[in-house]
Amino acid sequence: MKKIFILLLLVCLLLLSCSESHTSMPVKSVNTESGRVKGVPGRNVSVMVYKGIPYAAPPVGNLRWKPPVPVTPWDGVRLCDKFGSNAMQAPQAPFMMWSKEFIVDTSLGYSEDCLTLNLWTQKDSSSAKKPVVVFIHGGAYTSGGSSCEVYDGESLAGKGVVVVTVNYRLGIFGFFAHPALSAESEHNVSGNYGILDMIAALKWVKNNIAEFGGDPDNITIQGQSAGASAVNVLLLSPLAKGLFHRAVPQSFSQISRKMAVLSEMEAAGKNSAVTDNNGTPMDRSDDRTVMSFGSRSLEEMRAVKAEDLLNVAYPASPNVDGYVIPSDMLEILKSGKQNDVPVLTGMVEADAMLFGGRSGAGQLTLDKYKKSAQEKYGEFAGAYLKAYPAENNGEAAQKLRESAEDELNVLSCFFAIARALKGTSSTYLYYFTHVMPGPDSKAHGAFHTSDVPYFLNYFSPLRKDYWSKQDYETGGIMSDYLADFIKTGNPNGRNLPEWPVWKDGEMQVMELGDTFAPAAMKKEKADFWKAYYNDKLGL
Repeated sequence: MKKIFILLLLVCLLLLSCSESHTSMPVKSVNTESGRVKGVPGRNVSVMVYKGIPYAAPPVGNLRWKPPVPVTPWDGVRLCDKFGSNAMQAPQAPFMMWSKEFIVDTSLGYSEDCLTLNLWTQKDSSSAKKPVVVFIHGGAYTSGGSSCEVYDGESLAGKGVVVVTVNYRLGIFGFFAHPALSAESEHNVSGNYGILDMIAALKWVKNNIAEFGGDPDNITIQGQSAGASAVNVLLLSPLAKGLFHRAVPQSFSQISRKMAVLSEMEAAGKNSAVTDNNGTPMDRSDDRTVMSFGSRSLEEMRAVKAEDLLNVAYPASPNVDGYVIPSDMLEILKSGKQNDVPVLTGMVEADAMLFGGRSGAGQLTLDKYKKSAQEKYGEFAGAYLKAYPAENNGEAAQKLRESAEDELNVLSCFFAIARALKGTSSTYLYYFTHVMPGPDSKAHGAFHTSDVPYFLNYFSPLRKDYWSKQDYETGGIMSDYLADFIKTGNPNGRNLPEWPVWKDGEMQVMELGDTFAPAAMKKEKADFWKAYYNDKLGL
């Protein structure tokens, strides 16, 4: 018995020694066009993680409000074991349903020097040609960053994908348009600097990803919320042509939206003013620190401290400038001038709280319901009320929620319809309905952004007391769908439930959640939405 015990002890010591030697193995540095970088093993030591790699020079000083320029090369090996600084934005903290794991790592601080990316890849993939996904974070173009815990790419990397997440300029730093800025531009444009940052990051990936085992000819762009808006923009931009081969926009539909044009954003920039902490304009003419910001010279504006710029009221968003973004999505799709690549896109059930009429359903009366239908749908109001009939206040609230949620899927379908006018690439549509467990899960439902952890198969330890077997199974299936789409342009494989490609005329999406199955809209509802949006969009 004593001999057996000694033998087992020796075996354990041998295994421990092997484990220690594996995790402490010297890590090779990787060559990039700007210099060598060294990463660190992930939680799973078979995955290497590189954080905070600069893909463009810091956009500070005279480079503020200019297109990104290449990084100055460095000597030696750069250790990339920490995220770069978050882009300049108002200080972030958890709010509503977005708990800590959905918020940037505030310990990193905020800086204009923010143009960095992060990368996860399998350790043995230095000579491989693995598919690549570049994830663009959300935050209404004014907040967020790649350091959010839920954007962790390690699990997806374990499925044979090279995962990249990027920071880009936000708010006034990323989207400020002004006549003087347009005048100094060789293309006579301004704003859209955040979009140009993304394009610079994609060029970096194209030029360097092979060194990390990635295939520069198999790149997917993925983004959620404002990140999905950015993916939509990149699908339209001639500057992004050839830089990606598939696209995954989550929880945003551009098809029925009009983007601001350059002249409108220039006027907003020229009229922008410094505000107090409550957002109220401060116009005391005797104090230059509170004067109208847009009336200053470029030299003066570029000299303002970054922290003070956060108090300048400006509606940050991309603009149609004829250069980065030639025109609105619908016009480009009708002309067939889009970047025609396979797309996987969809919405989350409670997106209707943000983008639809569902948020006001609780206070609705039957009379208000009928009046709002007439105001919104005009000549189609009768068909709407027939498709979503109500006879009392309770039914009115229920039907408003129902139609708001249906409209999300309708817009996904019309995006596919418009893409198919001149395009030939496939479109896959989804609707996410699974409720993430947590202390307030019933109140929040399947909330905006809650699909991201399932697609990336990342389960935060902050919710370790809530995750169930069903959550892990849902994440396994959804991340398999995503990995397969990234690899081939088709989410099907691995004995997964069949996800049908969108076909002309269909009002059908794939439900992802507690059920994985195609969900088709009933005929009366589908007929109403087809008639309404065909007329509204001119299709």
